[in-house]
Order: sequence, then C-alpha cells, then structure tokens
Amino acid sequence: MPYVLRWEGHGVYRRFFGEVTSAEFREAYLEMTGDLRYGGIRYIVSDYLDATPGPGLTETFVGRVAQLARLQYECGPDIVHATVVCGEEMLTHVGCFESLPLAPYPEATFATVDAARRWIAANPRPAWRTDLAAKRRGGAAN
Repeated sequence: MPYVLRWEGHGVYRRFFGEVTSAEFREAYLEMTGDLRYGGIRYIVSDYLDATPGPGLTETFVGRVAQLARLQYECGPDIVHATVVCGEEMLTHVGCFESLPLAPYPEATFATVDAARRWIAANPRPAWRTDLAAKRRGGAAN
C-alpha cells in the first residue's frame, strides 16, 4: 500500500510514496471518503513529494476520480484540498484533476507541506464563517 492516511483534528493528511497505481489511488480515495470522520473534515492535504505515477494513473482515470469526488460533495462541501507535489510527472496528473470543471472543492498545489497548511488556514470553510458570524451577532448559524 503506497499511501498513509493520517486523520487530524479537522482534516486528513494523505501521503503517497513510491509508484502509485490507479487501483491504489482509488483505494486511498475510497478509504478516506468511506471513513465516518470524512463528513466533518475541513481540509485534505495530499502529499505526493515521494510519489511517482504508476500504470493506469492516466488523465482519464483522474477524471473518473474527480467524478467520484463530485458525488461525495454533499458529504463534505466545505472542504479545501491542498496538494503537495514537485515531481514533473506527478504534477501533470495532479494538474489534470485541478483543471477539471466543477471541482468538488477549492484546490491548490504547493511545493511544501508548510505552504499547503498556510493556505488551508487562510481558506476556512464557508460553514466556519457562518458559525463565526452568528456567534458575533449572538445568534445561531443557519
């Protein structure tokens, strides 16, 4: 298994390493979205710094995964997704996902995990903003 999922307080950190096949990529996605914690997360960090695309990890396959992500959108519509990658081959695959229309959530690519986490901190979920505004007014969120 060339990936590790680490559940954090309000998100998940996915680290891929070695040669990642389409089956393994899909397995990581299904494991993440199938977990009960997924519905409440606020961010995803996908770290591909130590990964290379393996057999079957094509633009067509990545497009299919994006379709799955849109189907899961109702489970976590306020998620922000930061991808960390520097290898040209992997960057091509990640860029394909981000360039697809109707992205399931805001996404951005970074060269370091620290830069990704700073971006996440600057992009709170709309629900957070609603909750904060309601608390400031002394009322409940919609």
